[in-house]
Amino acid sequence: MPKRFAVARSAKQRDWCGFLAALCTAAMMSAAPAARAADAEFGRYLSSECMTCHGGASHSTIPDIFGMQETTFSEVVKAYREKRLANEVMQTVASRLSDEEIAALAAYFASIKKSN
Repeated sequence: MPKRFAVARSAKQRDWCGFLAALCTAAMMSAAPAARAADAEFGRYLSSECMTCHGGASHSTIPDIFGMQETTFSEVVKAYREKRLANEVMQTVASRLSDEEIAALAAYFASIKKSN
């Protein structure tokens, strides 16, 4: 009898491990959209300094960053950070941003349109 119990327990353990593996797989597959939403929310939190110049009235020398593609936004901000693009204000702002913060800002600004 004890050996039979051990077999049943082993089958239960296999079932439990299979359930956990399926649960982890489902969680990983659904985490990508949730992480992206969290990044955009973090970007919204960080955006106040950007809004100082980019959120006001249209001005020919200040580009519209609302709705800008994420890759374009990231490349431009990193170019300012690395001083490959000239603008002292943007170089100063970008120099304080990590890659994660730039990605979050890019996700945020890509997700919104400027309200007039």
